[in-house]
This record gives sequence, structure tokens and C-alpha cells, in this order.
Amino acid sequence: MTETIWIQIIITAGVVLVAGIPAYFAFKGKLAEINKGTQAAAKDAREARVQVKNSHDTNLREEQDERHEALTNLLGELARDVRGLREDHYATRKDIGLLHAEDRAGRRETQELRRELSEHLEQTAENMALVRRLAAEN
Repeated sequence: MTETIWIQIIITAGVVLVAGIPAYFAFKGKLAEINKGTQAAAKDAREARVQVKNSHDTNLREEQDERHEALTNLLGELARDVRGLREDHYATRKDIGLLHAEDRAGRRETQELRRELSEHLEQTAENMALVRRLAAEN
């Protein structure tokens, strides 16, 4: 019985070696790729840390929050200014509309006065002819 156990151990070891050696070499290549990738990631992380920290006294997140708040306040001011400009634009257009209406009314009044003047001049010309005739008769 001991002999069969030893035979089984030897066969199992042979199978493990036959299957394990190619797996080891395949895994060895993958392990080298993983190691290379890990080293590259570590290098990138170190570079990122240098860029983020960049010898600043403040935390990047805090600095970004302050900038965000300042930008939000500035955008609020710009929005108020734009609303004011829109209101001014609306008032200007309204004023221009009123001036245009007044101009049209003035033009109508001027046309009416011209018509009345023309009629008056025609009547005056007729009356002048009559006055000249009466003066010549006397």
C-alpha cells in the first residue's frame, strides 16, 4: 500500500510539474507586466502628488472651493449686470417707440399745416386778384 501511495505521489508531482512549468513561465511574463505597470502607476502617483502639492500651503480642495465660491459670486454679479442691461435696453426701446410715435404725430401735424397754408395761399391769391380789380376800378 505504501508503494501505491508513493507511485501516486510521483505521478501527481509529475503532472504538477508538466502542467506547472508552462504555467510558471506564462505567469512569469504576466508578473513582469504587472510589476512594470505597478511601477509606472507608482511613478505617476508620485508625479501627481508633486503637481497637486506643488509646495502650496493650502489644500488643493480648499483652494478649489475658494475659487469656486469666488467664481460663483462673480457670475452672480454678471447676471445682475446683464439683467440691468436688459432693463435699460427695454426702457431705451420703449423711449424710442414713444419718440417714433411723437415724430409720426408731428409729421401728420406738419402735413395738415402745409395743406391749410396752401389753401390759405390759394384763397389769398384769389382775394388779391379781386382787390386789384376793385382798386383799378376806383
